[in-house]
Amino acid sequence: QRFPTEEACLQYLSEKKWADGFVCPVCGHKHFCCHSKKRPYDRQCTKCHHISSPTSGTLFLKIKFSLLKAFWIIYYVSTSKHGVASTELSRKLGLRQKTCWGFKQKVMSAMASSGKNPLTGTVQVDETVVGGQEDNVKGRKNIKKKTMQSGHLNIICQNFLILIDVLHFPCRDRQ
Repeated sequence: QRFPTEEACLQYLSEKKWADGFVCPVCGHKHFCCHSKKRPYDRQCTKCHHISSPTSGTLFLKIKFSLLKAFWIIYYVSTSKHGVASTELSRKLGLRQKTCWGFKQKVMSAMASSGKNPLTGTVQVDETVVGGQEDNVKGRKNIKKKTMQSGHLNIICQNFLILIDVLHFPCRDRQ
């Protein structure tokens, strides 16, 4: 396990949040001291004495359950191919279903694409189907479409239009 304890989670958040160095969110000062021995990952600005936590400004701000369980929820949501139900999260983690549902919604909204960072260059994909909705076919069924298996796509994104140039991409008919 990469995050065996709550402290490992806090250390990871601290390293990610202040990878380029600490900058006070209030005054912009760059020098800090550790706030207390009980909370070694908090940073206190030496100029204005504002205390910054690794969880402030993140999904983990003011959660009322273990940070480790929050990391597990993110893991399950991001790795589940067909999604994960909040009732299943509740069973696995020993939390209330409503708590799991609320945090899952936070995670999913954070994972949603804003469109500000479109994919460019060479992108590796496992499988994709090219083409629009087929006539007289409901849902995700693909009868006459081409399925592309493992390869590289050269993608150029402009606004909402994605132009795909297929490079050395083996295709097979779905029938």
